[in-house]
Amino acid sequence: MRTRQLLLLASLVGLLAFAVVGAAATPAYGYGKATYQATLQGTFNFPGTGNAFGFWGWCDFAGGITSGNDADCQISEYSHGTTIFGNVPFNCELAINANFWDESGSTLEFVPEPAFAVTGTAVVHPSSLSPVQQEECLEAFGSFTGTSFQSVNTFIPVVPGHYDFKNVLRAFFPGAVGTFSFNVKQIP
Repeated sequence: MRTRQLLLLASLVGLLAFAVVGAAATPAYGYGKATYQATLQGTFNFPGTGNAFGFWGWCDFAGGITSGNDADCQISEYSHGTTIFGNVPFNCELAINANFWDESGSTLEFVPEPAFAVTGTAVVHPSSLSPVQQEECLEAFGSFTGTSFQSVNTFIPVVPGHYDFKNVLRAFFPGAVGTFSFNVKQIP
């Protein structure tokens, strides 16, 4: 009887170990393995005015090296008291689901480098935002209207590395203080 219990216990431990190893070895990619992963963030505060806007998010690009058939971005944005986005305050989350990407975009640098451009659809959250706020949330990501878009420039550099755009921040938004950067990693 004791031998049977030990064998049962050993079998259960073995199954549990197998499940843990199997789960750890299985990639957690919802849309396939990403070729590139990027994080993006920017804060733009105008001291003494009450005006501020910013964003934080991540993107991954899959399906190729110089172009691909899948990209996913999740971005949180805010705009408070600023006239930059139509003086319509908003807090939103933007879900980008792209079915094509390539390197036809350009960075915001004074000597632009190639950047990711995406084609697909977007969803704005929360759905309780007014139509004007939803449109402002979309426009903060790129120059398009509606929830479908083609070849929208993300400004995210295609060459892996850390990019700090402090000079761009000062040039395009005089008087603003904050940060503006991208991190891009190519996945082997």
